[in-house]
Amino acid sequence: MRTSLGTKPRSIMSAAAIILLCFMPFSVSAFAPIQQQALHAPTKTIRIHTTLSLSNSDNNGGDDGGIDDFESNRMDIVRSLQKSFYMPESPTAIPDGDNNDEAASYATSSCPRAQLDESTGKIINLPLWRVGWIETPGRRNCLNVHEGIYTHMFESILSTQSETNDPLYFGHLYLPGGTKAAKSGEERYRLKTWREELDDDDRFDNYSKSSTLNAPDISTPSVDRSAVVGCLMQIVDHRRMEDGRLMLLVQAVERFVVDEVLETLPYSVANVQILLDKEDLQFKGDDNDKNEQVDENFCKYLRGDAVTASFFYHDYEFNKPKLPIGEKNNSYLSKDDVPWVEISNLLPFAEYSSDDVSLNAANEKSSSMQESLLASMNNGDASSNFAEGELSMEEQLFNGGILWDPPSIQNVIVRRSLDTSDCDALETLLWLAMDDFCRATGFNLPEEVRVLMPPEMDYLDQMPTEHALSPLYPKIRRQRRLSYLAPALIENLEEVGKGIRHIWLNTPSTNARLRGALERYDYLNNKLMGQFE
Repeated sequence: MRTSLGTKPRSIMSAAAIILLCFMPFSVSAFAPIQQQALHAPTKTIRIHTTLSLSNSDNNGGDDGGIDDFESNRMDIVRSLQKSFYMPESPTAIPDGDNNDEAASYATSSCPRAQLDESTGKIINLPLWRVGWIETPGRRNCLNVHEGIYTHMFESILSTQSETNDPLYFGHLYLPGGTKAAKSGEERYRLKTWREELDDDDRFDNYSKSSTLNAPDISTPSVDRSAVVGCLMQIVDHRRMEDGRLMLLVQAVERFVVDEVLETLPYSVANVQILLDKEDLQFKGDDNDKNEQVDENFCKYLRGDAVTASFFYHDYEFNKPKLPIGEKNNSYLSKDDVPWVEISNLLPFAEYSSDDVSLNAANEKSSSMQESLLASMNNGDASSNFAEGELSMEEQLFNGGILWDPPSIQNVIVRRSLDTSDCDALETLLWLAMDDFCRATGFNLPEEVRVLMPPEMDYLDQMPTEHALSPLYPKIRRQRRLSYLAPALIENLEEVGKGIRHIWLNTPSTNARLRGALERYDYLNNKLMGQFE
């Protein structure tokens, strides 16, 4: 088990955490994600409407002011405990969004910050938020955290904010049933590493029609178990509510697979391996046999360089907006202080930064990584002595069924040639299909999607964007972003898009996601144009 950094003894920290959690706000459910209303079957003009809500945990005790006084006193105790528990050992930076003396008490160095290990491409000490829905890279969300364990987890993360404003990361990992499933004792809900998942003979069992006695009310219409592939999330802004909840503005920046479980109580912490697409990390050079095996001992060090290069692009790919809430002397907000409509305008997709100054360093890092990778592969280092090694992690995940290509749709009339696997061609075909879909339904693509349109396709019937992507931005990363966002637009339309967000997250390549999205847009266009067989 991991030992926390800092000078506070672990036993004191654990005892304080238990006391703190006892006073946290009571609630029925573990989480109250801010819901997003996606597209419904097209009739006329389709638009995305995003609604936000806080679940009601107010006492229904009538007009007796004594209950209100009790709640007020209880929250005073909670805040006092928080200030003591997250008290800094020495003066550090005040987290963004808390510009008063009271907020300074939340800064501390007692909790280790999740950080990228550039030598391996792993995120070390990553706290995990195990919830009942799935995120994919390129999305943005506003979270309402009101369960004691996770309020504690996020307060611990926020307390590690440094003077240099290093990114604050946590892991978003799918768990059917959320906290209820985690507490059920079911083996299928236990947090596992990818190697443990591959060794589990029961991982393809379907519990949708029959469930075990420990959790009979938790089931989904698919393989029902804890995921090992998740999304790396970055906290962009936060506010504290009067009732003890946390409002967090977050965005999904990369995907990962659980590599090593460090802790499970009071919340899960793990070392995770960042998962890149095949196009970002090709271990086989042009002169190598494509069927030749590549040793993981060779791959893991080059993977670290590739992941580090990918992180260099984050400053441009994800701007960092603030919650549209005016600064007040009181850092605790009531529900009436929250401008729901303004917040919804920030969702559900992340926006690019208008400043491309970071792209020069990112491209230089990526170019250096690619040159080193190609040199090693063409020298034969990748496959040397493979008999004594093992397959690359990516190949093991794909061969073992943790990563997979999107399933094909039957009886789709493909009106365009698909005799190429080139990402450039698939990107062009997908944009043509999306343009047909928009014309047939009257749907206007969001700005965050339109900005991904290749500049040479300005002849499409799409509104111009306020800002164009920088010419320094690599097209393969633009294509990767599109491969996640295009299927997200139709994820609630017809059976071809519903309930398969996990498939896009687990797809091993940009190419496969573009092809899968294209097939689904062609399916919808077939139906809209009366050409479906």
